[in-house]
Amino acid sequence: MTAINPALSFPREPPLPPIRGILGTETGDSGRNSMTRQSTPFRPSTFNQDPVGTASDNTGFSSKLTIVEAQRIMSVLVEAQRKVQLIGLLPDVMDRRMATVFSGDTFTAITEIRQLEDKYNALLANKEEDSPSRVSVSSDLKDSSRQIRQATRSLVRHFLQNPAATSKLRYLKSTKLPSVARFEQLLQEVKMLVYERLGTTVEEERAKQDQLSIIIAKEQKTSNEVKALREELDKARKERTTDINKKNEIIRRLKEELREIKQQAEETTKRLEARSKQKEDSDIQQFRDRETSLKQEITNHQSQLEELVKRNGEEEAQLRKRKFKIESEVENWIHKYDQDMDEKQTELEDITAIYLEEKAQLDELTARHSELRKEYEAIMEERRVEEEKEKAR
Repeated sequence: MTAINPALSFPREPPLPPIRGILGTETGDSGRNSMTRQSTPFRPSTFNQDPVGTASDNTGFSSKLTIVEAQRIMSVLVEAQRKVQLIGLLPDVMDRRMATVFSGDTFTAITEIRQLEDKYNALLANKEEDSPSRVSVSSDLKDSSRQIRQATRSLVRHFLQNPAATSKLRYLKSTKLPSVARFEQLLQEVKMLVYERLGTTVEEERAKQDQLSIIIAKEQKTSNEVKALREELDKARKERTTDINKKNEIIRRLKEELREIKQQAEETTKRLEARSKQKEDSDIQQFRDRETSLKQEITNHQSQLEELVKRNGEEEAQLRKRKFKIESEVENWIHKYDQDMDEKQTELEDITAIYLEEKAQLDELTARHSELRKEYEAIMEERRVEEEKEKAR
């Protein structure tokens, strides 16, 4: 599947009722050029509608920052947050409303992004399986990632340039993935941390240093308190030793009581043994009854076994008869084969005798032909000599 052409021109969507007016502009490509306009003061972008309600945050953050570079940094972060929230609002391809709400090009672009994501996830799963083609999978994974980035930039640019399409996207209220929501939360935290850092002046930094000095002093004081507590701990340990000696005396008395308890336990054990003996006798009787029942089952199974043996004997006799019949048929076929072979052998011997007789005649004719050939050649040679003599005259 090919990536979406970043320069693709989307038709504008027919407008829906606006949800709320906002400020903002699409800065997908302007972020690279913002640092080249050093002489231009920061101005919030002016789009008609904001897809996720972050343009007001952009204005609020920028108005509290006095340095142009800080304003531009916050503008980039806010714009990135807007785009991430736009991606989080994209519906699933299974949403039937998408085909009716969006135009054909918008629907195709969203479908293509989802297909690229599915392809990327499939390649990632193949890579994790440690397959032999891991190198080619890594290359395909990079290509798929690049295609997703290109398609995402193109689609975000389309929505930022078409407020009506953005309103429709919000109108769908698609369920946001937990991972996307977590990423948006982290991006919000990063934005707040950067804003806090950019908004801190030199005086505030010094105040933080002073506060740190106070904390260090408190830590020193805490160390002294820990030292005092350790001294108190040593004193408490000595008191604990005295207390342990007292408790040892209590333990000695308890041991005497324990011996008395053991005597009582022995008497209790004897009573329990008597009860156990009764229980054992009862269990033995139950086991004997169970044994009788099992023996009866064995007798029944033996009867069934004898019946099966008898039935199998009858089947074996039938199979033996069938085997004898087949062996008889095989012997008949072998006997017939031997007869046929004897006939063929006799016929072959007759043909061989005829062949030898005809071969002897052929040899005799061949020898006669050779003699005639020699005589013919001698006659022809004599004629040639006579012709040469006549020509010589």
